Amino acid sequence: MDKPIVHGEWDKRLQDLKPFIESKLQEFRLLGLTHIKEKELWAFIKEKMEKEGKKQKKQEWHLYEVVGHIMSVSVNDYMNKIRLEMFQGEDLLTMTQELL
Repeated sequence: MDKPIVHGEWDKRLQDLKPFIESKLQEFRLLGLTHIKEKELWAFIKEKMEKEGKKQKKQEWHLYEVVGHIMSVSVNDYMNKIRLEMFQGEDLLTMTQELL
């Protein structure tokens, strides 16, 4: 039986999760998303799970649940995050230009 992973302690289990993250990275690269690095994908997955944990008021995750989340992340999920960040950055740039 695996010990649950508590929020904020994700990186302590990274070694156990690395094969799944690498597998997901290979999938992304096959689909043309070649610039993403392991750290970026891992940060995205942690952020996504933190948000879901808050919604569900869940403080602990079992290893199989984290693996399930890793394997369910799609290129579209990641690209939506990038687009959102890009648009938010664009608004900031526009607002800054208006102030000048």
